[in-house]
Amino acid sequence: MTRVYAGRRGIRLGALSAGQTSALEVLGSRSVSFRTLLDSVRGDDEEISELLRRVREGGWLSVTLTGDGVPLLTFRPLAPAVPPVLELTCDPAELRLSRFAVLRAEQSGMVMESPLAHVAVEFHDATLVSLLASLPGRGPQESSEAVGYGSAVAPTCPAPRSEVVSEVLSALARHGFLTPRDGGAEREFPLAQWSQHELLFHSRTRLGRHDLEYGGTYWAKDIAAPLPAIRRPFGGPTVQLPRPDLDALRTNDRTLTEVLEDRRSLRSHNDSAPLTLAQLGEFLYRGARNRERPGGGPGELGNRPYPSGGAAYELEIYPLITRVDGVVAGLYHYDPEKHRLELLAWPGPALTRLAEAARLSARMPSRPQVTLLVTARFGRVMWKYSAIGYALILKHVGVLYQVMYSVATAMGLAGCALGGGDSDAFAAASGLPWETESTVGEFLLGSTGEEN
Repeated sequence: MTRVYAGRRGIRLGALSAGQTSALEVLGSRSVSFRTLLDSVRGDDEEISELLRRVREGGWLSVTLTGDGVPLLTFRPLAPAVPPVLELTCDPAELRLSRFAVLRAEQSGMVMESPLAHVAVEFHDATLVSLLASLPGRGPQESSEAVGYGSAVAPTCPAPRSEVVSEVLSALARHGFLTPRDGGAEREFPLAQWSQHELLFHSRTRLGRHDLEYGGTYWAKDIAAPLPAIRRPFGGPTVQLPRPDLDALRTNDRTLTEVLEDRRSLRSHNDSAPLTLAQLGEFLYRGARNRERPGGGPGELGNRPYPSGGAAYELEIYPLITRVDGVVAGLYHYDPEKHRLELLAWPGPALTRLAEAARLSARMPSRPQVTLLVTARFGRVMWKYSAIGYALILKHVGVLYQVMYSVATAMGLAGCALGGGDSDAFAAASGLPWETESTVGEFLLGSTGEEN
């Protein structure tokens, strides 16, 4: 019995003939044309063709397109083959690049991918990249001339003939990299609802359409040390927060059903009786403190009231305080282990920008009493996880939001999650590098107003 694997995928080919086994050995060692493969192994042409069909459909066979014996591009499978996205029934001149196509550099050269495609395209001829960019409004012959084919401008590589260009465009269209000039299926709602980056993000953080390393691979263990479970202090003045009586809350707190049923997004704060330091302390203690540091992993782990993949607990909370009785206005960091606030910045243009962005997003008449800026120390998650790290962080933001809503409801406070925020403004206010730690969520908190 023979099995073939590509990453996490495998196929059972069953009992193979001697010719088929030899063909697999050749394909596993080098690139070869179909005719050369048949000539180099002993076997029936039909059984070799059947083997190639099976491995190609299963997504294990790379195919290189050539022109005059020169490699032009290679289709590298990422997943099992699917029916063509676009059967070319129009003139290649009526095609344009799909808005979902992404071109990037690898060590081997330029590679194009798309969430619509089950293959990646490796370009061996750089002039083909220019050809794709020149597609709208030009036919293959006109496009060839536009990038130097058949003109006085000598290309880096020999120029493919016009019929070869048409073959290249047809192959790219079949895999979803090209679309009719009028947009085709991309105009219809199933695809029109997606922005390019969202569909690519969805496809690359789930199994099935990529060949990336995936999950808890600890890929960075030989590159950098893991980040500590608790963020190091900034060195600013601190404010100790009151701790609630958890035993009393277990007895007297509202029921889970009441909290879930009464939860609302409340956008009005009662500035005549603003939030108190004790209320802010209870809210943060109940929803975000670090309860312990369990062992058992290659790096430090955490334990907080909400779940976190791999016990990473990469989320940090920075209360932007506009009005709270018992603490001066400013931007603070919440220390989840010592249960205290540490001052980062006094009010100024950057904090005004953050507070105004929150006010406008929630359509509030005045600035929120507290804007809880939720950041991620990306390395806490990215150090361990491949492909899914950022998706995991966003899931953590969601569960933290739910805990914040529940605690605010139980305490009779006004809580409201926001759908987005200004990460550059936070970087300016905190001085933290955007790519190292940045805001990924915002939650408004205040005393309950008369109308919400």
